[in-house]
Amino acid sequence: MPHFYVNPDDIKEWSFFISGEQARYVVNVRRFKPNDEIMIFDGLGNSYKAQVISVNKNEISGKIISSSYKMPIFKVRLYTAIPKGDRFEWLIEKCAEIGVSEITPVNTKRSVNTGFSKNKSERYEKISIVASSQCGRNDIMKINETLDFKNACKNAVTNKRLINILPWESESQSFFSGKLTSSSYNGANIFIGPEGGFENEEVEFAKSLGIRAISLGENILRVETAAIVASVLVLNGI
Repeated sequence: MPHFYVNPDDIKEWSFFISGEQARYVVNVRRFKPNDEIMIFDGLGNSYKAQVISVNKNEISGKIISSSYKMPIFKVRLYTAIPKGDRFEWLIEKCAEIGVSEITPVNTKRSVNTGFSKNKSERYEKISIVASSQCGRNDIMKINETLDFKNACKNAVTNKRLINILPWESESQSFFSGKLTSSSYNGANIFIGPEGGFENEEVEFAKSLGIRAISLGENILRVETAAIVASVLVLNGI
């Protein structure tokens, strides 16, 4: 059954409302009509089985039939340089699909893209919502404001229950030889460098804070490829 995002403010007292572009999509594209059952979620872990009561061009209303709650126990937070062109949009979409909890863009010494406009930020958020809806998760992958690399490192290591890893092409040791366990960690921070790679000084700084440099294999990976590979390995290493 389709799974649609509804703002938490629009779910009250066992009723829900969908308006604007989302309502037009549900009515005109998905062809929902009164009495149809629909699955909705609020992005905060709550999923609802509901029934459509009324439909018009710009708004859908209905009643909640039942609810459930599910959030990931192990959360992956991705700190990544911004790749060129529209490849960041692809990265957002795929990371949302595989279960990454947050993406924080980072500026490194070799970064080409160092930020994005408000319009792009809104577009990226929309891509995350659509991908999170499509894959059936109850939460929405968060996209944070851009940080510089050193501040991102300092921010990441404050929580001792998170494992911190940095894939690096000059590293020979793979961290993934052993399993991660939820009893040891409740999440992971993953650092992905730009197309030119991290500078040695940046890697040494990260290591000085306890961030582990690891290898993803012999081949040099693009930013978005490295982000997906590392995230999948960590998410499946529990």
